[in-house]
Amino acid sequence: MKRIIITSALIGLVFPMVSTATNLDVDFTATVLATTCTIAIEQDDGPVVTNGGNDEYSLIIPDVGLDKVVTGAPSAEANFKLVATGCSNELSKIYTRLTGTTISGKLIVNEANAGAAGIGMGIKRRGTADSTFFSPNNTDRFEWSNDEKSHCVPLTVALRETTVGSGRTGTFQAKATFNFTYE
Repeated sequence: MKRIIITSALIGLVFPMVSTATNLDVDFTATVLATTCTIAIEQDDGPVVTNGGNDEYSLIIPDVGLDKVVTGAPSAEANFKLVATGCSNELSKIYTRLTGTTISGKLIVNEANAGAAGIGMGIKRRGTADSTFFSPNNTDRFEWSNDEKSHCVPLTVALRETTVGSGRTGTFQAKATFNFTYE
């Protein structure tokens, strides 16, 4: 924006008649290199994913015992997938970055009032260890493989203790936002 303002001022100084003109027609020519994709979150061998509109999805993990959260049991996890459609053929890469309010670096905080304490939500690629949870709110991003661009990115959301021994039962609700960059 600053560059446009400075350029406009210079044009006004060099061509004083233009700065006092009552009509000024400007034609722009642009080349669109590639369109982006439509990306959706879908159910994938787990709880139902609900599209609430405006690109807001929800996934509800059924009630789970604190012992399952502590041990990282499959019942404290849910699978879903990111699906890209309508991508331009010129699009060579898709990157995804995660944002959310974190409590312990890689876990997203519980936003429920008077809810579960000492519990966070992590998101990772399906079949990987907890150490691979995505780090929200930083420059970490993951690139989709060619197969993932054609089919889907299988992911897992997991409930985990934020600190060993700190977990307390209650309602859990958290929000993660996926941000996409295209090349």
